[in-house]
Amino acid sequence: MSKKDLSFYLGLDYDIKVKKESFENETWFIAFAEELGRMACYGQGVTQAEAIESFLNEKDDFITYLFESKQAIPEPKIDENEFENLSGIFNIRTSSTVHTLLAKIAKENRISLNLYVNQILSAAAFMGEVENKIMNKLNVIEYKLDNHHSEVTGKLNYLPLPMEKNAVSDYALIVLTEKPKKKAA
Repeated sequence: MSKKDLSFYLGLDYDIKVKKESFENETWFIAFAEELGRMACYGQGVTQAEAIESFLNEKDDFITYLFESKQAIPEPKIDENEFENLSGIFNIRTSSTVHTLLAKIAKENRISLNLYVNQILSAAAFMGEVENKIMNKLNVIEYKLDNHHSEVTGKLNYLPLPMEKNAVSDYALIVLTEKPKKKAA
């Protein structure tokens, strides 16, 4: 089981809902994700766009808080029933130029246009999944490198060094793994 890091949770794509609220002749919008709780994590604004922007900022802070306090972070819901009854048939509109090109390539490969377009869509969908997995791995690596960089730079020691007359600075950076030894008198 892989442990999910903060960047994974911050990158989750929640379905944002926006509701219009009003009280005593004032109107505003509230943006939230049901998984995070309408009253626990929400954004507010005079316009829908302001409410969504406010929510996105609050969401990041809320998820960071949950992660750092080792609390469960709800992931976006995927409604599997939504895809249960699809027939496998849909229409797509394209230009006559693209239609002609696809038909010619299908004929050259001795397959139907339908099969050729299905192969293209299948390959694109698969590549999208692969790309998402790669990007998630890269985000994890970037996060680890950032942490390592912070640790290493925190251990750097700065010592004054004699410089040539034309040198720009009176100091240079030396990375030490041990404390410098004092010279014997």
